[in-house]
Amino acid sequence: MDTLKTSGTFAAEAVLSHMKAAGVDVLLANGGTDFPSIIEAFARQPETGLSFPEPIVIPHEGVAVGMAHGYYLMTGKPAGVIVHVNVGLANAVMGLINARSENIPMLMLSGRTPITEAGRFGSRSSPIHWGQEMFDQAGMVREVVKWDYEMRYPEQAGIVIDRAMSIALSEPRGPVYLSLPREALAEGARDAKGHRATLSAIAYGPADPELIAEAADLIASAKSPVVITQSPEVGPNFEPMAGFVERSALPTVEMWATRQALPSSHPMFIGRDPTEALKEADVVVVINAAVPWISDHVSPRSGCKVIAIGPDPNYSRMPIRSFETDITLAGGTNKTISALSAALAQRVAADDQRLDARRQACARLKAAQADAAEKRAAMGDGSPMSPAFVSRCINAILDERTTIVNELGVDPSVMAFEHPRSYFSTPLSGGLGFGLTAALGMQLADRSRQVIATIGDGSYMFANPVACHQTATALKLPLLTIVFNNGIWNAVRRSTLYMYPDGRAAAANVMPITALDPAPDYAAIARAHNAHAERVEAGADLPAALERALAATRSGRQAMLEVMVSY
Repeated sequence: MDTLKTSGTFAAEAVLSHMKAAGVDVLLANGGTDFPSIIEAFARQPETGLSFPEPIVIPHEGVAVGMAHGYYLMTGKPAGVIVHVNVGLANAVMGLINARSENIPMLMLSGRTPITEAGRFGSRSSPIHWGQEMFDQAGMVREVVKWDYEMRYPEQAGIVIDRAMSIALSEPRGPVYLSLPREALAEGARDAKGHRATLSAIAYGPADPELIAEAADLIASAKSPVVITQSPEVGPNFEPMAGFVERSALPTVEMWATRQALPSSHPMFIGRDPTEALKEADVVVVINAAVPWISDHVSPRSGCKVIAIGPDPNYSRMPIRSFETDITLAGGTNKTISALSAALAQRVAADDQRLDARRQACARLKAAQADAAEKRAAMGDGSPMSPAFVSRCINAILDERTTIVNELGVDPSVMAFEHPRSYFSTPLSGGLGFGLTAALGMQLADRSRQVIATIGDGSYMFANPVACHQTATALKLPLLTIVFNNGIWNAVRRSTLYMYPDGRAAAANVMPITALDPAPDYAAIARAHNAHAERVEAGADLPAALERALAATRSGRQAMLEVMVSY
């Protein structure tokens, strides 16, 4: 036992080395009393020569999980997160809900309070080790991860990491969870230098060729087809989607898009609301869209055929989902799109008059949308400002190296996102706090980009802003945060108005359970962490304030603007 305390290969070292071998380059850590062997393993790294992920201290678990989410969106690589037993895991749950909703692979690790009360190296040594015991710690997250396990023995250390990562990276991807008892982490294990990684992630090819041919026949004969997409594959460019819809003249709607499928100027991109397109559509192609339309508002007309594409087009994790599908193309999203595009090219001539008619109709629609957006943005430059006006001002500072992470902030319909990875939005799960934390992860992943978090004031509170700003300062991340302060939970207000448009709540001076009053000085929170921070109350002052904020981020500082808006 004494020898194990000072020498030998810990199971913790095998855990960390297998993580690195599996492609996990960063470990976002919020420490606890279950970590001694993890900490010792990192301290021993110069003498062991083992390759581990980079450990990064994050002062709140929810921030760590949100950062892992954003890190994957920017890089396509999973991150590891490690937190303290059940209490740390509890703070991570909302972020895991968001990650599962968006099929974000990450390795979620937590310690487990020591199992033994005495007699083993790592046995309980503090009253909290009794207080933190649970019958089923993994039960807190089992519904929102793809796989969970508790490491029982040190010789499992490499095996369970390889299995966890194989499952996380298999389609459809998602987070996995492993709990690590303190005693098992501290015990001797096989030499970590001699391990062989055994990853076996499942990647899908294109969907069934016969079904692709059937879908191509439908689209080729359609007069008014439409594509609806929500969460396209994470990748470095817009292909094969952009080429597919352009060659076949397929009008495309990004319905509540969590990440962009097309540049805004793409001739086939017709906005974010499918209502009008669905009224005329005779074929609808749904690409990775869990909610392609709101059934209570609109549905495809009678006789319209629906084709669904994705690794799990039926969204089997959702207990109830009744969107009808005529052809289900289950497979790799981009590979299926490529195969469908090739099949269509054999069926539709490039000079087909129907294609030209659809292109002209899209051009007219895009022109009308641009004119309406310009008028809407121009009207909101007062005090307070409109979100559309603020969004148009932010649009003016975007370039090919800018990423917007939006959570109930900007109005994307008045903006142009022309480059890959330039726009991300809130997961459909709606766990608040996503925007700022994911933006931190993206900025960590690529410091050469300018990442801008555009978030509502309620979302800012949910993100644990003190922990977020401290993280940005500690890691020297030049993030720009723009808080849209309207003093209310506007999503709650809108939902109430939708159900009770003529109700008492709609007529009230202050709608119950929506007001965030009195508002704190949000800029002061950021300023306490050495951020450049300002409150902007009038539209005339916003362009200059944005330039001052960018000047600060170019110098390496984080910046924050609190903009006063009214909806």
